[in-house]
Amino acid sequence: MSKPDITCVILTLNEEQNLRRAINSVSEIAKEIIVIDSGSTDGTVRIAETLGAKCIFNEFTTYEKQRNFGLSHVKTEWVLFLDADEEVSEGLKKEILNTLESEKQIFDGFLIPRKNWYLGAFLKCWSPDRLLRLFRKEKGMWRGKVHEKVELKGRVGLMKNPILHYPFRDLYHQYSKNIKYAKLLAEEKSEKGVKFCFLDLAVRPLLNFLKHYVLKGCIFDGIRGFIFALFYLQYTIQKYSMLYEQKQLKSGKLRAP
Repeated sequence: MSKPDITCVILTLNEEQNLRRAINSVSEIAKEIIVIDSGSTDGTVRIAETLGAKCIFNEFTTYEKQRNFGLSHVKTEWVLFLDADEEVSEGLKKEILNTLESEKQIFDGFLIPRKNWYLGAFLKCWSPDRLLRLFRKEKGMWRGKVHEKVELKGRVGLMKNPILHYPFRDLYHQYSKNIKYAKLLAEEKSEKGVKFCFLDLAVRPLLNFLKHYVLKGCIFDGIRGFIFALFYLQYTIQKYSMLYEQKQLKSGKLRAP
């Protein structure tokens, strides 16, 4: 199998449990694999180097800057960004190869669906979760402090086969990640001048629960879907509570008496 002109970039911090799966899933299609590590203290770097990836240390500030740092080291025409807790499915490998080798290929980037593993099986409700992860290096740039996205100058196509995502080791890990992202999002909103509103805290959690449980179909995932939707409710409470905290910090009211 010939490899297209692709580099795969993976961000890591203590990802020894996931990284081997991620790298192995792209080794057949990527000319180079670059791991941008922000100071792992476990076996992450050793695993990456053993599997033939190029490891580069960069101190973490924001996801946007970390991804763009990785992008700056790409020398191929195309770049595929993969998280350490993801893998490229067999179908997606073949689709990438066939698409990029086709003479009819007219796109500069591709949205790729993602299937998310949760409590023992892939969720139906957190799907198709399409993300722009594959694009021409010179055409894209990452934007956004949290939940960053690619800003692409060009035409966007759509892949049919998915990236497989294993986001949480267990529910405590999900809770910990939610707290982390809630804090980052609250800080981002505060920096952008978004004001705290009581209705956001009082109403949005329930609306987000109903959005995921009913409109997005988590109800069809049984108990797993119900728990997932409840965690979204909790995450929304955390986010807007922390936005209120940011307001209090700015006003100086959180200083010790």
